Amino acid sequence: MADKIPRSLGSIYTPPDFARLLADWAIQEKRQKVLDVGVGEGVFAFAAYQRLIQLGARSSAAQRQVHGAEIHRPAYEKFIEQAARTKLSFPNIHCADFFSIEFPQVDAVLGNPPYVRRMYIDGIEDIRNLVLNEQDSPHLQEVSRLADLYVYFLLRAASQLKESGRLAVITADSWLNTQYGVAFKQFLRENFKVESLVSFDRQVFEAEVKPVLLFATKKTYSGRGSQSVRFIRVKNGLPAGELLQLVGNSRRATPDLVVSHIRHRDLEVARPWSWNFKAPDICEEIAAHGLMTPLSKLGKTGIGIQTLAKEFFVLTPEQARSFQIEPEYLTPLAQSPRYYNTPTIEIDSTPLFYLFYCSQSKTELTRMHALGYIERGENAVVPVRGKDKTVVGYHNKERIQEAHRPHWYDLRSALERRGRAEILIPRLIYQKFQVVRNQARFVPGELFIEFTPSNEHRIETEVYLAALTASATEVLLRASAQLYGGGTYNLSPGQLGNTPVLDVTRLSETQKETLKQAYLNYLADARHDREVIDRAVSSILGLSHATQNKLKEVLLDLISLGLSSKSPCPGR
Repeated sequence: MADKIPRSLGSIYTPPDFARLLADWAIQEKRQKVLDVGVGEGVFAFAAYQRLIQLGARSSAAQRQVHGAEIHRPAYEKFIEQAARTKLSFPNIHCADFFSIEFPQVDAVLGNPPYVRRMYIDGIEDIRNLVLNEQDSPHLQEVSRLADLYVYFLLRAASQLKESGRLAVITADSWLNTQYGVAFKQFLRENFKVESLVSFDRQVFEAEVKPVLLFATKKTYSGRGSQSVRFIRVKNGLPAGELLQLVGNSRRATPDLVVSHIRHRDLEVARPWSWNFKAPDICEEIAAHGLMTPLSKLGKTGIGIQTLAKEFFVLTPEQARSFQIEPEYLTPLAQSPRYYNTPTIEIDSTPLFYLFYCSQSKTELTRMHALGYIERGENAVVPVRGKDKTVVGYHNKERIQEAHRPHWYDLRSALERRGRAEILIPRLIYQKFQVVRNQARFVPGELFIEFTPSNEHRIETEVYLAALTASATEVLLRASAQLYGGGTYNLSPGQLGNTPVLDVTRLSETQKETLKQAYLNYLADARHDREVIDRAVSSILGLSHATQNKLKEVLLDLISLGLSSKSPCPGR
């Protein structure tokens, strides 16, 4: 077996039947050249070879027609060993960095590019400059530096694809919803005819991220075109052979299969494309309402405190006592939504966690237990996240050094500048969605997104809380979020800011008071049943009973989608 692939390389095993599915769609003629964007141990290279043979290619020619690069030598050597066992050799697949090889123009691109988040990418600026210089698209200059590595793999591969060539790849679905995905979606819409996108409710790949299959043809002209894109949601297992027929031109849908046809020109790049898998009609109806607006228009969103070393900065009360840290160097922390079963952190709430909260220099801390705790952190052996190495001392972690804090342990200075929001929205949404009112003004942890309304409107906090707590908001949030394979909906501040919510600034005083009272009744109810809020929001928006019932159905479906994604795909 090949050595474990480092997390920074991000390779994920692909079942052979899915590799064959992508190869069969992408490769249409026996003489076509193929580029594999994620060689690994060769599952796509072998699928491409078999497809070329199926189309009538000679074996020696088929081996030469497949191109690619694999940077991880153990995986490459296993690929070579497997090829040798069947007397095959692929002279145009190299053990090298994908971004250092000159590839020819190809007729088909397929594969499963590495899933590597920005924080783990080595040499990202060089990769970014190389890829953007190869593309003649002004929109790509807007690709955020937070983009994951697979985006750069796909952009580079697209530059090697001939006009009318086919792209068939497996990617993480984050580009459908994230801010950095906006530029990538614009690039796709301008340069490709997107044929189909396929999403799976159940886990079919051994990855934390939720995958999507992308099938697209490179355009021979500029312009959006008028064709539709098939958004295919597979609720349960589906044999790859049947899926290939569906990707082709079938319009059928079954209880376990949802197919939505969205016109290419209606695919707004600023909107989450994942809506089209989950609930395109209801999401568009609510989002397009005249009283809805992106949350960013109402105030500021930002992720809770990112300590970059939770094991040092986050302490339980017992740990704080054991280290005898002085109370003035601790502040209450709301670490995660999962610790709050009620929608309010009361002023007299007992903290479950504390944050180490010190801005003084070590010289000023002489004879303080806080100094001993800092020195303990400076002598600890610390693993570096995502990399197979350790450093001595938290102050030597690269990300902490890059944070440029006054002192490496000083979170206090930045927190006092930015303040503590009273409205906390869960960044990770599990089965239950609950917006929390932070009356105690605990420091929110990174699993919360803070929302601070604009001061100019002077609207009471309860009005915002009612709008954010409503089921309509939850539907749009879940439909916009990235759903991980483990069943967790993940929101970023950018996604949240783009999500339409009820524009409370445009409501009458009577409507605001209705929302406020609805929220207070919701708090007073021991079960915290938000039906009273939903009735108020539905009345303000003028939603029909049919739309209200549809919202409830969609919400239950989205919750069950998260639960079902925890289960393995049947037959795996």
